Amino acid sequence: MSPKDTLKSALRFTLLLFLGLTTFSSVGCVMSQGGSVAAPEAQIPVENAEPTNAERYRVEMSGGFSAGEIYEGEIDGSLFVQDALERSGACDRYKAMDITVYRVVKESGKGLKLPVKYESDGKSVMQNQNYALHPNDRIVVTNRSKNVIDKFIDSLNPLD
Repeated sequence: MSPKDTLKSALRFTLLLFLGLTTFSSVGCVMSQGGSVAAPEAQIPVENAEPTNAERYRVEMSGGFSAGEIYEGEIDGSLFVQDALERSGACDRYKAMDITVYRVVKESGKGLKLPVKYESDGKSVMQNQNYALHPNDRIVVTNRSKNVIDKFIDSLNPLD
């Protein structure tokens, strides 16, 4: 994630937090003692799941006010990120998405993070980032909202 995207995400989070706190305080909503609010990243663990013998992949979808969903599929021949998104229903569920593929390299055992750019106009992954899936790959999909606040933040940074 570039510094520009990090700043943009931090500004978006701050504005949404301020808006949410203002709304909750004006309505008088009180959280219970055990309630907590977690950041979207806290809902999706970054560590790779335990590897299995089957050649499978996982698509983890979250965002918005709906509950997260996990789709597990089997790699049957050549399978690419775009194919996995279509099979999981992510293309129909979200208009705009942030996508990252997490892969563990067998030889080194180290994690590899592959960002994927999604073009919402064409409902497709950019061809140069439409990676072939390997066994135990995790595709993390988060909804990228285009509400008024997001449009305002985007207008502050037209180079995006």
